[in-house]
Amino acid sequence: MDLLSQIKKKGHRVTRSRELICKILEDSGHAHFTVDELYKKVTKKNTDIDLATVYRTLELLGEIGLIAHLHQAHGSGIYFLKNNENTMHIICLDCNKIIDVSSKSYNKINDLLMNETQFKLIRNNFIYSGVCGNCK
Repeated sequence: MDLLSQIKKKGHRVTRSRELICKILEDSGHAHFTVDELYKKVTKKNTDIDLATVYRTLELLGEIGLIAHLHQAHGSGIYFLKNNENTMHIICLDCNKIIDVSSKSYNKINDLLMNETQFKLIRNNFIYSGVCGNCK
């Protein structure tokens, strides 16, 4: 996904700060990260970019639908590049490891929800919390 062309297409300016942040995001693939983790990566390449710029860029990318934001109780939000699929995540409460749930499991859960509620699910983004196998 070319984030910069999408930013331009939506009528927003492409600054050097946005270029760097988008490059780091694109190079990360589908990695999950907090604002602080992204900020550390950004400042390794350019110390002139401040935390507010990272927040504003993430907010813009979220508004135009290019990244998703998962809220965690008592923790930093987690961001990742969106793809065309709905997603489900499991987060370890001890080590903060994040696992994407397989589409097979995801589809089973969606089918159960649709049968039980009679809702046609259009969009969702699930996040489950627990303790991973390494931390039990």
